[in-house]
Amino acid sequence: MKKLVAVVLTLALLLCAAVVPASAEGKGKILYLSNLNSGAQYEFYVAYLNMMAEQLGYTVEIVYGDGFNDPAGNLKAVKNAYTSDVVGLISCMDGGLINIMEEYPDMWVVGFFSDFDNVFNAGGTSEGVLQKDHFLGLMGDNYISGTAVGEAYAEEVIARGYKRVSTCIFPVYAYPKHTEADAAFRAYIENYNATAEEPIEIVGETTVLNFTPLETNYFFEDGNDDLDCIVGFCAGTTFVYPTVVEAKAMGICKEDMQIITGGFDNDPDLMADCGDDKNIVRLTTAAFESIIWPMAMIDAAISGNMYKDYPGVERMDSGIMTINSTEKFEAVVNNSPMGATNDEDRLAKAQASWDDMKDYFASVNPDASYAALTEYCQSFSVEGYMD
Repeated sequence: MKKLVAVVLTLALLLCAAVVPASAEGKGKILYLSNLNSGAQYEFYVAYLNMMAEQLGYTVEIVYGDGFNDPAGNLKAVKNAYTSDVVGLISCMDGGLINIMEEYPDMWVVGFFSDFDNVFNAGGTSEGVLQKDHFLGLMGDNYISGTAVGEAYAEEVIARGYKRVSTCIFPVYAYPKHTEADAAFRAYIENYNATAEEPIEIVGETTVLNFTPLETNYFFEDGNDDLDCIVGFCAGTTFVYPTVVEAKAMGICKEDMQIITGGFDNDPDLMADCGDDKNIVRLTTAAFESIIWPMAMIDAAISGNMYKDYPGVERMDSGIMTINSTEKFEAVVNNSPMGATNDEDRLAKAQASWDDMKDYFASVNPDASYAALTEYCQSFSVEGYMD
């Protein structure tokens, strides 16, 4: 009888071992240095990262970066979270990244959801990161190029027939891409005006918002009470939209003035005010599922299965969500993870499940291709929620 019990117990243990999830393998911890701490994108990224980590055998810990991307603040945040089992860092912050990598030289690092100007621009405060062999590259926050952003927004202005527009940016010291985008926008409109029957007027110089909302007295400045559109290269949902709503209530701007901007906010009232005949007519943001790329890259490095066709460090666009019609806004709100209220629903509404993506991970599929992974992660778009 004792032998029978022993056999049964042994079989039970073997069966349990066969179904232990990958997370029990204990490959180590990956830190996610986030530039968000709330909102629909943040909630999805956390849920999606945890899902991928569990399948691959890691744990993920969210670390909140410094609100001003301060090098000392980011280094302190990582130091406070670092433990001996940390093997990688997915970073949305580039301030102090060189200091972080020098402090932890054996930790693999990949960038996501940021421009990383401090890393990739000559003279940047973290320029030395490019010489570190544990840095894997960056998939940014939609377009890397400010010129591409400016031209895309100019095309939207032309397509919608606006005749009087203005622009807003964040300071150049923090977001040089905004200044580049503004210049490209103005150049594109100027070129259009050269042959246009009705030229478009860009009213005044760009307004620099030093991380404070647009003020209502803006609409008392010469010409600003008669604008058709404000183009916000800054986070217009937060820093332009509330002021526009207030200005319309006060009757100090055109009732049908609209906003073109970037980012995403799942506030129900704001999203209800997005569409062709609403206050916000276009949002441009990174494709949500693009976060597969940094997870796949860091897994390949940690596991020692780097892609055979990996060309070395690159900085590239993410997949790009161009939400510029009522139909597209409704699709994102109703069909994407941005409209979900719990993690189960967020994962169910994503354009890629684990089964869809797993063969792009080199530790799962030895024949996985870096080029195919990158193309896959750049392919996600708002149209994927409309099928």
